[in-house]
Amino acid sequence: MMGVEEVRQALRERRFDDLLGLVECEWLDVKGGIYQLTSPTAAEELVKDVAAFANTVDGGLLLVGFKTVVEHGAEVISELNPVPRALVDVDQHRKLIHERVVPTVRDLRVEWIDCGGNKGVLSIDIPAQPKGSRPFVVPGRYGNDNKPSRDKPSIAVPTRSGDGTVWLPMGEIQRHLAASWTEQSDRAASIERSTIQEADRAKAARFLDAIPLDAAWINTLRAIPSLHRVPASLSQSAFAAYRALHNDVVAFLDADVAATYEALLKALDDLTDEFEGNTFPPLDGPATLEYFEIPPEWKRTDPARYYQTLEDLTSASNRFLQKHQQLVNLMNSKGLLIY
Repeated sequence: MMGVEEVRQALRERRFDDLLGLVECEWLDVKGGIYQLTSPTAAEELVKDVAAFANTVDGGLLLVGFKTVVEHGAEVISELNPVPRALVDVDQHRKLIHERVVPTVRDLRVEWIDCGGNKGVLSIDIPAQPKGSRPFVVPGRYGNDNKPSRDKPSIAVPTRSGDGTVWLPMGEIQRHLAASWTEQSDRAASIERSTIQEADRAKAARFLDAIPLDAAWINTLRAIPSLHRVPASLSQSAFAAYRALHNDVVAFLDADVAATYEALLKALDDLTDEFEGNTFPPLDGPATLEYFEIPPEWKRTDPARYYQTLEDLTSASNRFLQKHQQLVNLMNSKGLLIY
């Protein structure tokens, strides 16, 4: 049987026939139909499936666009069954996962693989996640109507069991929490505050290397009231900062700073997603690319899309700037900034 890396390579090279005969397993889940994300049930199913793979040691693949048959009690890929491109919003899948799976799934890849005829395969690739990030959780549900409750927020933990996804039982969640609680208490008792601060100062220094306090792109972002046009240098700097921060796997030890830092990472993740998914080179731009923009022709052809995209970009920018300021101020109050 092919391994997960061989399947990834086959997808990249569009060798779909090589996947025929594959059996669903702990790292592979195949869907014959699309996730109808306008349905709360289908949206919940998507984030549950992704979080379940993130909670495994090796991660996994969700593939939409193949048929399966049952052989000896197992689901086996029987043929390619590409789905219509018009029914799959890749960006909506990515945003839903970012919003509802906590913590952020690092290096997640949501990709459309074109098969011709305006049809294709949706691939959702969840690589192995750092051990310290698990468990990944999704919003839980309360009440007889099976709807999320804002008054009683809760979480649920999906996991893989063979070729299926199951919810972690309440008793097991409690045992994990108890073990973590005890571990954190013991660690707090054994580590001196000065040691924690020394480690966190080193982490803060690496953060400032990635995003200096006087970074030109941050100042530019603050100065742009509406992100209908994004300088190429700004988006390139944002992506560079994103890569540098996500490649630094050492976490802050101070719980407050760690939580604020994770919020900043998610906000930067969302901002770069907006740049990548909603801004394009100008049709009539200069020979040397200087900026990306929301296509101005959308104002005429699809004004609702234009203004919604503009709102999404601007909101993502404002959220990032807010989280950046919160983190810098908190690190300063904790004595972690060294000028």
